[in-house]
Amino acid sequence: MTVPRLTVATAQFAVTAEPRRNAEAMVALLRRAKEGGADVAHFPEGALSGYPGAQFDTWRGYDWAALEAAQEKVAAACRVFGLWAVYGSGRRWEGDSPPRNSVIVIDSDGAQRACYDKRCCSRRELDHFTPGDNAVTVDIGGVRCGILICLEWSFPQLWQAYAANGVDLVFLSAYGAGLQGPHLHTDVVPPTLQGHAFTNSLFISVSNASNSQQAFASHWVKRSGRRGGACRRHRAGLVVSSIADDGERDAFYRKVRKFRAARLGRLSGGQS
Repeated sequence: MTVPRLTVATAQFAVTAEPRRNAEAMVALLRRAKEGGADVAHFPEGALSGYPGAQFDTWRGYDWAALEAAQEKVAAACRVFGLWAVYGSGRRWEGDSPPRNSVIVIDSDGAQRACYDKRCCSRRELDHFTPGDNAVTVDIGGVRCGILICLEWSFPQLWQAYAANGVDLVFLSAYGAGLQGPHLHTDVVPPTLQGHAFTNSLFISVSNASNSQQAFASHWVKRSGRRGGACRRHRAGLVVSSIADDGERDAFYRKVRKFRAARLGRLSGGQS
């Protein structure tokens, strides 16, 4: 019988414009994650700060002091519950530059261990954010993890690069909600992520804000490409999933990844 190497609570809630309220929702979900046996809780894009263009129109006049207080509240909860947290938030950038669209990693001692800034911003996001320029990896419980944000599901090279760097789990934080009627993302994004998991031998935790008209529920994707557990669409909650400590299966997926990487950009036939 295999035992969990890392247990992840993939969480969702309705993000607001108020960092204090967002922090309260996150702390409640951190408590539930702890009760569910998780080592780390994963939250959506803009989870703590709110998302510009949805909860507010512009960063002008934004209450950065309130965001800092909310960050402290989440860090304190991580210390109390002994959990890691991975969550989205805007963060101030240099000089007069727009903020960055970030995912922040807090360890079980409440210390920041990593921060990833979204690199592939949409045209609309460029009105609100300064793009990042670096991939980020962080080890949690012996599992090497990478981070991507929302639209970056559309760029296969980002996923390939993480796989080449030995990443086993990618946290994808998204804000795909507040939509009017049926949306293409509902049909396209989940299978796209399953494809990234399959072709790169990656586990993926997909956390999406659960505001009204959520495009797709937060869910887990196995490195086989099969979809795991999922939250209820449009409802706050979480799903708990584990990466098993299974050396034989790990070795198999390493061989699959190596085979595909060696043939990237050329065809393979027969024994060649």
